[in-house]
Amino acid sequence: MDFKEAQKWVNDDWKKNSKPVNKHLELLFLMEEIGEMAEMIRKQSGKKERKKLKIDLAKEMGDILICLMTLANRYGIDLEESFLKTKKKIQQRHRKGY
Repeated sequence: MDFKEAQKWVNDDWKKNSKPVNKHLELLFLMEEIGEMAEMIRKQSGKKERKKLKIDLAKEMGDILICLMTLANRYGIDLEESFLKTKKKIQQRHRKGY
């Protein structure tokens, strides 16, 4: 599944089966998921070993992607196009010796 297919699934299937929320809550959900991922990474560097960290991080990153796609859909952003533009900009920057 590529970005376009994933965004379409979020818009067509996932969002229609969940309660509608406003754009501010969608942003807060994204921030919450990023915070949960950050907490897991912080715990990894602590003294307690977490055996499920990789699985938990993968789950949180999936949650972050869903939240990001939800926001992108709300604002009419094509994430694949955005990624490719940013990739091109980074490649050009690094070719110039930055």
